[in-house]
Amino acid sequence: MSYCFSDRSVRLGIDRVSEPEYVKLFSGKRLGVISAASGLSSDYRFPIDILHEKFNVTGLFAPEHGPRSVQGPGAKVHGGTDLISGLPVYSLYEDIIRPSRKDGTGKPDRETAYAPGGDALDNVDVLVFDMQDVGSRYFTYVSSMFYCMRTCGERGMPFVVLDRPNPLGGDVEGNVLDPAYSSFIGLTEVPIRHGLTTGELARFYNDRYGLGCDLTIVPMTGWNRDMYWDDTGLPFVRPSPNLPTFESVLVYNGTCLFEGTNVSTGRGTTVPFTTIGAEYIRPLELCDTLNADPTLEGVRFSPAFFEPLFSKLCGKALYGVTIHVTDKRALRAVRLGVTMLRTIEKLYPEFEYTAPSVEGGRWHIDLASGGTELRTSGKSAAELIGDWDRQSAAFSAQTEQYRLYE
Repeated sequence: MSYCFSDRSVRLGIDRVSEPEYVKLFSGKRLGVISAASGLSSDYRFPIDILHEKFNVTGLFAPEHGPRSVQGPGAKVHGGTDLISGLPVYSLYEDIIRPSRKDGTGKPDRETAYAPGGDALDNVDVLVFDMQDVGSRYFTYVSSMFYCMRTCGERGMPFVVLDRPNPLGGDVEGNVLDPAYSSFIGLTEVPIRHGLTTGELARFYNDRYGLGCDLTIVPMTGWNRDMYWDDTGLPFVRPSPNLPTFESVLVYNGTCLFEGTNVSTGRGTTVPFTTIGAEYIRPLELCDTLNADPTLEGVRFSPAFFEPLFSKLCGKALYGVTIHVTDKRALRAVRLGVTMLRTIEKLYPEFEYTAPSVEGGRWHIDLASGGTELRTSGKSAAELIGDWDRQSAAFSAQTEQYRLYE
């Protein structure tokens, strides 16, 4: 098949808000906007600023990384005032203190608030979501969308999604999450690479989970499921601080699995997720082994030597590989991640999964991979991928009804 796409062929949901059929969604309404600096309009402007200029925005609702995508991964976001727009900011990613624990001890119960609480929605008529997803179950922006949709369903408040491309197109990979391992980095029963846009995911969430949300999608024009991000003619903006390039997005669904191990994913360097390493890896050996694996299509490997300036294994000299994407359409990132993990597990007895940090807690690798199979089954990469491919194929067939694009 030949792929040829012209520049500026895609118009985003944010590009269409002035069209008559969509103006009526916003005109005369008080808007709460869920957005960040994860994506631009076609004319290189942030959605927050466009909506604030055209309509009556009364509040910003900030997901992980904050309303302008400044804060690092896992850093709690606090409310306040947006320095650019002057609008009030309400956190969707902040520790809150509950007055007492359910176990009756009377001790404060710290947990994370993922949906608008308190009086945050008192001056809002419509919640508007415009965030750039990366096509991954791990990504927290769509988890925030789920919780906000549920809140809107409970309050009878309209929820509007300004749709954006899935940067990985419409292909689906990986296992479907076991709901027993649901968390903010894997909230719903979708595969690791889900193959849906945010608007399509919202339609799936609303139906599958009975959210009862008054949902409207402002769809794109010119996008189809064969398109990857660099086929759209749209400017690339890092969707989060540790996904600085399109190549990092391409491999993220695979290498993010190493977050639950004693192997660095390259956080704390300029090449996160395209470089992995540990103190015990022999880089030439690993590089040669992976390059010789015929199942790893669309990538090549080179030896890597690095020292993270922050995050896991900070300040240590690490050895590993850098991943080079040679064919984005042949690449299967989930296969890549599982195969790399199993290869390192076999070559280096020092390899470990990161144990839960609190007694009775769940393993990070189980939350990321959507179950215990990767950690405990002993299955080979080929066996796991064979099982997971069947799950992703079934999911793809079941979710055709929620698709908005061919």
